[in-house]
Amino acid sequence: MNDTDSDAADLQGDLAPLDPFGPTRAAGGYLGTFMGEDIPVITTWRALRQAAQDWSRFSNDAPGRVPIPAEDDIRSLRQLPIETDPPKHGAYKDLVKGWFRRPADHPPTRDRIAAVVDKLMSATVGPVAVVDKVALPIQSFALAALLDLPDTEAQSWIAWGTHAFRSAGKNDPARADALMAMLERHVDRAMTSGGTDFFGHLASARLEGRALTRDEMLGYAHVTFAGGRDTVINCIASALAHLAETPADLVRLAHEPALIPRAVEEIVRHTSPLSHIGRICTGPDIVAGHARDTGSRIALCFAAASHDPQIFDNPGHLQIDRNPNPHVSFGSGDHNCLGSTHARAVLRSLLSWVAEKVDRIEPVDIRPGVRSVGGMARRHGYDRLTVIVHRKSVP
Repeated sequence: MNDTDSDAADLQGDLAPLDPFGPTRAAGGYLGTFMGEDIPVITTWRALRQAAQDWSRFSNDAPGRVPIPAEDDIRSLRQLPIETDPPKHGAYKDLVKGWFRRPADHPPTRDRIAAVVDKLMSATVGPVAVVDKVALPIQSFALAALLDLPDTEAQSWIAWGTHAFRSAGKNDPARADALMAMLERHVDRAMTSGGTDFFGHLASARLEGRALTRDEMLGYAHVTFAGGRDTVINCIASALAHLAETPADLVRLAHEPALIPRAVEEIVRHTSPLSHIGRICTGPDIVAGHARDTGSRIALCFAAASHDPQIFDNPGHLQIDRNPNPHVSFGSGDHNCLGSTHARAVLRSLLSWVAEKVDRIEPVDIRPGVRSVGGMARRHGYDRLTVIVHRKSVP
């Protein structure tokens, strides 16, 4: 139920630490090995923010090479806007940032996401496998709401599982081709007929006075499905697991619903669903004590930075009222997550529903998963997560 690198597959998630990076922080990071590629990994909050904001030194302008492991074996397409640098990045981002703010600014989108949560949570009866039966459907139907596509589209996305094109932590060419075929169908339809959905928005957009190319439209669509899938699913699952294992926090949210936005930020920080991402060195460099050549990669480890004890008191503790909370789990700088507003809206709807309607969440079978970050095994996702949702009695 999570993408597990082969070198961590034998370690149980409940034995893996949330933050295995502590011993590396004094050196600013470590040399990780990802699918045979040695990449320096930055682990401190300050160093990560500095690197993330210095795109002239560490570039995103490399199609397929920003994700780690790389995706250039399954796509030559440039994901937009993430795989560009300023000033081009800003121009690309401006075309769609209003759309991605719709969960906050557009009541019909916000209401539709809330309705998705209500329908799926209300359907939970008896022991339920959270990842497959709750988190995955919520993510899929909420994404359809964001993109203004019909629910019938979401039904087909559920069959993909937690990741759009990976199997057992590795890129799957057949699944990548299936994703691309779906995106091409929507892009071609919008280029021919327009529409009021996200694809229609792309078809009518203008960049410096010109229409977007077909590949540019596909680039926007691809990152939307690739970047906001397993991450949102993991956050939903983590939220419900935490409330099952820490019932006092559920009681507190029920009595103090104003804490829900803080709780969302803390769940995202604590979960750090995107462990790490890559950048490309634009010249010779030294990162975390390791020399790099022009064109070689480094890794920004959001999971390590968001648990840096120099910034966060007791970082291993999920504290629903943590404030301030300057986590970097949505990234930092120009390339911060375009879908963060949507992810926050989904989690706020979930916590609001639970706080209002749930008496307790009974843990039945909870086994965390594990992911290797270049050889460092961290708790990530869930191999098994079964709970029973006990509704409040209606007077």
